[in-house]
Amino acid sequence: MRRIIVIAIMVLAFLSLLWNGLVLYVDKQLEHRDYSGVYKSCHKVWSSRGLYNTHDERNSITSFRRAFSHGAVGGEVDFSYDAKLDRFIVGHGHPKKDANGNYMYAKKDGIVLTLEKLFDAVGEGHYFWLDYKNLEHLDAKATKKAIARLLKITAKGNLRERLYIEASNPLALSSYTRVGFKTILGIHPLSEKNFLASIVVNGYKLAYYFLDITALAMPYGKIKAPIYGNMSSVWFGNIPLFLFHVPEDTFLLKYLVHQNKVRVILVGRDQSIDRFSIDDCKDD
Repeated sequence: MRRIIVIAIMVLAFLSLLWNGLVLYVDKQLEHRDYSGVYKSCHKVWSSRGLYNTHDERNSITSFRRAFSHGAVGGEVDFSYDAKLDRFIVGHGHPKKDANGNYMYAKKDGIVLTLEKLFDAVGEGHYFWLDYKNLEHLDAKATKKAIARLLKITAKGNLRERLYIEASNPLALSSYTRVGFKTILGIHPLSEKNFLASIVVNGYKLAYYFLDITALAMPYGKIKAPIYGNMSSVWFGNIPLFLFHVPEDTFLLKYLVHQNKVRVILVGRDQSIDRFSIDDCKDD
């Protein structure tokens, strides 16, 4: 029994040494990584699903036109890929199927809105945070088909350079990185007060580094109980961060826009909020 305990302790010690060595190696590599190609405008507050007056207006051409006319430089868009239609459908919810097995999508401005139609209407000069709702549910064949479609509809001008594809499955997401898209790994770290928080962050950093993801997206948390606070800011190093569910607090927003690693901010949760005038532009 004593021998088994000793062996177990030795194995745990070896795994701990291996883990810490791997984290140290990744941290050193990330210190020298080039982040110059990641969005770095002084206008960091983007729109979440546009600037909408009603629930049905979310993720519509109308809502994004309104947001961009109010000064938003970029917007977060919810979408999913329909392999049967070979189209990217804009919308947040999970659609139901009809009797023939076809998905029934909610209409936006009277039409089933696709990414292609959205880009044609409001894509010129704007940035898009594309929240890929069903990426991890696509098989290899559907993923290959989806990538081909996205490459086709983003070939115009420099649109592809202004897109950031977000998903929570790093392996599935990396297939988009490999063909030249900028990608965001959506993560949900623990509260800074949790003693396991730094370990979880290190796990995300390993996935970020080895799968060559462009940036990380995470919720801010609450003002008095932040997920992204002073400690986690140190843990993430220089990795570009896209923050969402950031509380509507002017002092906090002004503090965050001045942080170099914070590249994009979405204010509120399931709210239509215009805080686009809060920026890091030195001439204002």
